[in-house]
Amino acid sequence: MPVSFAQINVGSTYSRPQLAALWGNAGSEAISRGVVTPRDDNKIILFVTDEKQETAEQYENELVAGRVLLWEGPTDHFAEDRIINAGQSGDEVHLFYRDRHHTDFAYCGQLSLYCCERLTDQPSRFVFRIRQAALQAA
Repeated sequence: MPVSFAQINVGSTYSRPQLAALWGNAGSEAISRGVVTPRDDNKIILFVTDEKQETAEQYENELVAGRVLLWEGPTDHFAEDRIINAGQSGDEVHLFYRDRHHTDFAYCGQLSLYCCERLTDQPSRFVFRIRQAALQAA
């Protein structure tokens, strides 16, 4: 079942269980990763946490002025090709962001990739812009 953003509003906050219920998942395990690619859908969903638990991988991420995301991809490079090619393939990249672990995520909107430094021995680095339509809705 494709993921719908019809009931998701820019600037509103959501927990993973709330999103799982909205998207028809039995539980939030299906969206527990930092990068989620729902089956048979053109969505790529980033769940980014600024202040992570001490035991979690300490990726360097920053949301700059609510308009630009500086993001390190996962160490396993999951979905990097798909993210890089999203503009050409018609995939949509969406951002949920929170300042601190164990709090709800704010939906920031759809992203456009500005540039990427592709790395193999460490997380790749991405710069995204939050699309203008999403900014106006906030």
